[in-house]
Amino acid sequence: MKHIAAYLFCFSILTGVTSALAEKNSESAAGSLFSNLSTREYLTGDWGGLRDRLIEWGLTPTADYSATILGNPAGGMRKGVKYAGLLNVYLDFDLEKLLKLGGTKLVVSGSWAYGESLSEDDIGNFFTVSSDFNGKSVSLYQFFIETHLWRDRVTVALGRMGIGDDFATADVFGVYINDAFNQHPISLSYDIPAFLSDPDAALGSRIMVRPADEFYIAGGVYSADPDSRRNRDVSVDIDFTFDGVILISEAGYTPGRARHSEGLPGEYKFGAYYDTGEFEELADEEEKRQGNYGFYIVADQMVYRESGDGSQGLTLWATATLAPEEEINTFPLFLSVGCVYEGLLPGRDNDIAGFGFAYGKLSRDLEDQDYEIGIEGTYIFQVTPWLGLQPDVQVIIHPGGSSSIPDALVAGMQISVDI
Repeated sequence: MKHIAAYLFCFSILTGVTSALAEKNSESAAGSLFSNLSTREYLTGDWGGLRDRLIEWGLTPTADYSATILGNPAGGMRKGVKYAGLLNVYLDFDLEKLLKLGGTKLVVSGSWAYGESLSEDDIGNFFTVSSDFNGKSVSLYQFFIETHLWRDRVTVALGRMGIGDDFATADVFGVYINDAFNQHPISLSYDIPAFLSDPDAALGSRIMVRPADEFYIAGGVYSADPDSRRNRDVSVDIDFTFDGVILISEAGYTPGRARHSEGLPGEYKFGAYYDTGEFEELADEEEKRQGNYGFYIVADQMVYRESGDGSQGLTLWATATLAPEEEINTFPLFLSVGCVYEGLLPGRDNDIAGFGFAYGKLSRDLEDQDYEIGIEGTYIFQVTPWLGLQPDVQVIIHPGGSSSIPDALVAGMQISVDI
C-alpha cells in the first residue's frame, strides 16, 4: 500500500508514452513522442479518440493526481520529511445528452488519499502545510445531481457534496499548498468540523439564484454529522444519519466575469452559517452547547492585466472569518491576504506565482495558546498542459499558538498531473 502512488504514477506515464507512440505521424518517433506529450491536454491523451467520443455521448471522465513532499529543516517539534498524495477520479454525466433532461448533470467521483502529515507529526501547528494530506483512505467523494433552470439563472443541486467546494471559496486558492489558503479559510473547518471540501463530502442540497449577470445569492443545507467528515480505509457509504445540519447562505458580486465584459474580473462574497449540532466547550469538554454560528468574507480582484485578452496579470485577494462564540470555536478570528500573478516570467504565460499570509487568533479558553501565523511563497511551473511542478516555501510562526515550539521553516515540492 505504501508505494501505490508511485506505481500508479509510473503506470500513467507508461500509458501516456504508449499512447503517444501509437499516434506518431512524424518521421521521428522520438520527436513525435516529445511533441505529443508536451502539447496534449491530459497525460494519457485522447485514448485513440475514445475520450472525445465519450464526451459526445454525454460522459466526461477526468482524473487528477497531486503529490507533495515537504520537510522542515528548522523549527517545529522535530525535523522531518513527509509525503502526501491525493488522486481524484470524476465521472460527469450529461443527462441532457443521455436522457434528454435539459441542463442537468450527474457527478460521481472517488478519491484515494495516502501519506503522512508533517504538521501533525513534526511541526505541531494548526495550518496544515500540505493540502494533499487527507489521511489514508479509498472512498466515494461526490454523488450529486445538478440542474440549471430559467436560462441558467437558477442552479439546484442535491446529493453528496463538499460544502467548502461551493461556499467561501475562490479559484485563486487552488494555487496554494498550505491548507490555510487552499480551498477555503481553514478556520471554518476547525470551528465547524463538518465544513467539508475535497475529498470529503456529506449529504446536502444547495441553490444559487443569479438575478443579474454580476450578482448572485446562494444557500445550502448539509449534514453536520462530524463522523461523516473523515473517510476511513475503503468506504462507499452514504450516511443518512443526521446529528444536526449546517445552514449556510452567501451573497456575491462578480464584476468583470459576465460574458463579453471588458472590466477586470473580481469576486466579493459575504456569507453566514449556523450549525445546529452539539459542541464541546474548549475549556471543559464535559460542558456542551447546542448550535454554533459565524460569518465570512472572501474577495479577490484582478488589479493588472497584461496586454491582450488573456488571463495573465496580478490578482489580489483577502479573507476574514468571525466566530463569536469563543468558548466553542478554536479560531474566533481568522484573516488572510495574498496575491497571485499568472505569467510573471517572460515567455512563461501559464506559470503562476503566489504569496499568502494567514493569521489565526486562538480562543482565550485554550490555555497557553494565542495565535498562529502562516506565510507561503509558491511558484507553479506549467511544464506541459497536464504537468505542473511547484516548488514551495512556508514559514510557520508560533506553531500551535505556543511559544514553546520554535518557528518552523518548511520547503518542498508538489507535482500535479491531469491524467
